[in-house]
Amino acid sequence: MAFDIKFTTQALEHPMKVIELNATQKNLEELLELARRKTVILHQPGQNGFVLAPIDEFDLEIELLRNNPEFMAYLDGLSSQKATISIEEVEKELGLV
Repeated sequence: MAFDIKFTTQALEHPMKVIELNATQKNLEELLELARRKTVILHQPGQNGFVLAPIDEFDLEIELLRNNPEFMAYLDGLSSQKATISIEEVEKELGLV
């Protein structure tokens, strides 16, 4: 794969670099080094694009859970429960009434 580096000047919170997949050769380590400094978009005309951006442990955990079918089914089950408690009952349980 070849990479032609283009800079964007969009008014975004984080600077971005767009890399067209058709000219200058870059290896993965070079791309990761670029992504440590700013978000990198890999783009090939007429094809899907990809984003390289740093993530922290929390971001990783969210992405892993989001892609875990068992966890998502568990959340779906929780959200489908119709059990509710009235504000009056909550106040009574907390001794506020």
